[in-house]
Amino acid sequence: MKCLEFLEAINRVHDLIRQKANEPGIAEVTEAYSRFIALVDSILFARKNLMLPRQATIFTTNYDMFVEHASSLVPGVILNDGFDRTSSLEPSFVLAPERYFDRTFRSSPIYGHNTEIPTINLVKLHGSLSWRHSASGVVFNAAPIEQVAPEAKTDPDKVHGYLQQHFLVLPNLQKFHDTLMIRVYYDMLRLFSKAMDQENALLIAFGFSFTDEHILDITRRSLRNPTSHLLIVAHDASSVAVYQDKFAYQRNVSILAPSSGSNIDFARFNEMLAAVIPNTES
Repeated sequence: MKCLEFLEAINRVHDLIRQKANEPGIAEVTEAYSRFIALVDSILFARKNLMLPRQATIFTTNYDMFVEHASSLVPGVILNDGFDRTSSLEPSFVLAPERYFDRTFRSSPIYGHNTEIPTINLVKLHGSLSWRHSASGVVFNAAPIEQVAPEAKTDPDKVHGYLQQHFLVLPNLQKFHDTLMIRVYYDMLRLFSKAMDQENALLIAFGFSFTDEHILDITRRSLRNPTSHLLIVAHDASSVAVYQDKFAYQRNVSILAPSSGSNIDFARFNEMLAAVIPNTES
């Protein structure tokens, strides 16, 4: 029942996002995500070194679709969510993690110069409300799942059936409910580990507590790469000690914290990202 109530609350927000509702709470968060996506795209566009891909990856444990919705509102942004959208007679798209390694280039029609288009990869480590089970694997389907009727909530089979329709890693001790979930979950974690193993990798952690033991362990192991760096943006000054304790034995970790009595929310985080973009005005 706790899992049911948990998902019902998230699904209510998901329905509002899907309907592009202009409610104050939804609009405010969507605006923050849109600004964030646009800033990441601008940072990638400013990258002139042809040896480095114009790619960034968002790793998230959130189930909602704010990132997907926000990216559709920013002109020119290419969001790669790992689903194979090549032409097919199938009505849905199948998750194909190898798609995260694709790079997009645009060629000049006259001189044939190739220019890489900035791409943002979206890796949902714990699944998404848009993921569904199918015979071919995990498929994309943003349509809402029918809610459990109030009178059926006393029926364990109805509640269990509703939970099973979601392809999610729920926050309980039994994180996996079948073999497919285990395989996809570890595929996502491998992508995270591989990204941190790259030379000069920078992971910016915002709004994440590292209480997930799997992700914490992988992050600690990945920080053995001496050229990688973890930058944690703390929401408030009181949370700094918690992060320091979790990464007490890692030297390549920095914690950015506000002064006592203030906090770093999404809007302020976006302001810091905006300061990174080079000023190209003459």
